[in-house]
Amino acid sequence: MFLARFLVKMAANNAVLNRLEQKGAEADQVIEYLKQQVALLKEKAILQASLREEKKLRVENAKLKKEIEGLKQELIQAEIRNGVKQIAVPPGTTVSTASFSGDVPQPTAVSSSPDSKDQTKGEDEEKKKKEKVEKKGEKKEKKQQPAAGSSDAKPVDVSCLDLRVGCIITAEKHPDADTLYVEEVDVGEASPRTVVSGLVKHVPLDQMQNRMAILLCNLKPAKMRGVVSQAMVMCASSPEKVEILAPPPGAVPGDRITFEGFPGGPEKELNPKKKIWEQIQPDLHTNDQCVATYKGVPFEVKGKGVCRAETMANSGIK
Repeated sequence: MFLARFLVKMAANNAVLNRLEQKGAEADQVIEYLKQQVALLKEKAILQASLREEKKLRVENAKLKKEIEGLKQELIQAEIRNGVKQIAVPPGTTVSTASFSGDVPQPTAVSSSPDSKDQTKGEDEEKKKKEKVEKKGEKKEKKQQPAAGSSDAKPVDVSCLDLRVGCIITAEKHPDADTLYVEEVDVGEASPRTVVSGLVKHVPLDQMQNRMAILLCNLKPAKMRGVVSQAMVMCASSPEKVEILAPPPGAVPGDRITFEGFPGGPEKELNPKKKIWEQIQPDLHTNDQCVATYKGVPFEVKGKGVCRAETMANSGIK
């Protein structure tokens, strides 16, 4: 009798476990679907921005064409004032001055006036003016090309980096790498990011749990020994020692790190081909008070304070 009750109880527990596993699988599917939707929304936003830029360029191009047409009309009026006759061209007819044969009499080609040399000289000057006007129009049209890439003209400095306060919720050893941790980090988004860090030799595992840190969030995601890392933990670093940078008291996940004198928003994602991080990183250091800086300007969370290393002064940051 006791054995029968035990078996019934075991069967009930197995059923509960099976339901929990099913619910977990469904939750994973919902999370994956939401990630796909977020990616689609990002692509749509980029496409809309491109369409707005194209519309702006079309408007500017129309204005330039109108300005060129006005300059041509001014040139025609100047030619008329200088005695240059204008030849009316029927609509839809293309006329080339090279097509006039010497055998065909042209009333305006020969003049018996004693001022014919002066008139020829005036025509040459007007021709040069016309060429200058056309060249000016070409230069104005070419100015549209840099306008299309105006976002690329932003100076490469620390404002390009998306640095945020984050909380390392959990950390565990990488299953396939002895020197790597795999962390789940809250950076103020709907779901935590997975981050892979080479901190095993420098920070004990128990000190990685529920720890506040500074995260670089707009690096291109990279696979590290089979696990995709979506951000980078910022650390004071030397050949002998590494310390995780700490945000000021009162900072919460998602708070932005700002730098006085370097305004502007961060890039959505750093282009690896442009080596933006590689250009900025050499200017990141802790000062003699262990405060994290860029070219001497502190990492700051507005209204809350500055970011710092625990003990490492005058060290590089990466």
